[in-house]
Amino acid sequence: MFIVLEGIDGAGKGRQRHELLAHFDEHDVTYDTTDFPDHEGALYRELIHPALHSEIDVPSEAMFLSFALDQLLWKPRIEMHTGKTDTHFIADGYYTTNIAYQSMLLGSIALDTALDFAETFKLPRPELVVFLDVDPDKAVKRKLDEEGHEEGFDMFEADIEKQRKIRSAFLKLADNNTFGTWAVIDGNGPVDQVFSSILAVLKEHGITY
Repeated sequence: MFIVLEGIDGAGKGRQRHELLAHFDEHDVTYDTTDFPDHEGALYRELIHPALHSEIDVPSEAMFLSFALDQLLWKPRIEMHTGKTDTHFIADGYYTTNIAYQSMLLGSIALDTALDFAETFKLPRPELVVFLDVDPDKAVKRKLDEEGHEEGFDMFEADIEKQRKIRSAFLKLADNNTFGTWAVIDGNGPVDQVFSSILAVLKEHGITY
């Protein structure tokens, strides 16, 4: 099964992904995983990261395509797990993030056009998107406490109003099951409580270990 963990910056996607992978390891479950954008890839190092930190000027349409290409490069590995019940691909963010930010927040590309793009280029469609719904003020505090921000927040992380708008965008996508089947859970609580909610959602979708 292809599972995506979604949420605004600071929602805890990364932590919950590691909790889920540890759970799968404990139960000898086969999986593959990444966070998007792929922080180990040249595309992130040379274009996406510098653009997000305003080090270079990149047109918004080019940013949309950069994120989409970053995701398409993982297509073969994702498809190895799609449609299966005994092996999973777990993503921290995905094309759903691209839609929320580039289509619904920035208006770089119309939503219908973004969905047509995904169909045209056969971008794998998540079988389950778990949205961790967190209050933006709480998310910013979490981000401040997170390691790896010596160079400061990027252009989205630093703007609380943008985070509120992005949360609303994600909730609209979830309401309409846009580009996948969505489940919304309360991500404001302690890590173990949120993880229990994730396991409950997975159980509803046939993952019972």
